[in-house]
Amino acid sequence: MGGIAELANYGEYSGDPSETMTFEYAKTILGMLTEGQPHPNGKVLIIGGSIANFTNVANTFKGIVRAFEAYQERLREHKVTVYVRRGGPNYQEGLRKMKESGLL
Repeated sequence: MGGIAELANYGEYSGDPSETMTFEYAKTILGMLTEGQPHPNGKVLIIGGSIANFTNVANTFKGIVRAFEAYQERLREHKVTVYVRRGGPNYQEGLRKMKESGLL
């Protein structure tokens, strides 16, 4: 399996976390992702999940977008590409907010 040394982290959030909880969690992930010197090929962040039953995707994505805004400069320095796949209540609104963040 190639590239295993390049895989950095797997994290999970569930249980209908608040916007604030998601913001703090995302800040932690983005902080680790942008530590040290930028990788010459850039980095990839995948935000993926199954179809939520009761988690308001738009609310959790608000927290992630706030973290993107806080780390915007560092994410660009590190040439981070972000991919998102998430379904569930209000997912379309959440994806719209992600696109509007300018980092997708």
